[in-house]
Amino acid sequence: REALAVTARLCAPELERYGRCVAASPGSWHRDCHQLSLSVTTCASNHPLVRRIRRDCSDSFGAFERCLRERPHAAAECSPHVSQFLLCAHNVTQRDSPGDTAGDTAGDSPRD
Repeated sequence: REALAVTARLCAPELERYGRCVAASPGSWHRDCHQLSLSVTTCASNHPLVRRIRRDCSDSFGAFERCLRERPHAAAECSPHVSQFLLCAHNVTQRDSPGDTAGDTAGDSPRD
């Protein structure tokens, strides 16, 4: 969540433009909004925590992106991929958060 919050805070204009484009182009957003997606990525990549998430979670994010490309009209079917990416990002932010205890291990679930 922290990385997403950082991205939202640092890249709010880019995220807003991308979100508006996706909402306005339900059948072709993957093509029509590609440049805006790149602008969000470029903006976010300037933050160290986001860079670490991109590095450590690239497999799960790549699976999510592939799912979106393969199902442009049924993005909701990609929710398992989103969940995997968010779990990975959560684990990265927990490792990076100062003052956290070492209670999280590889097999722990982030859900209560």
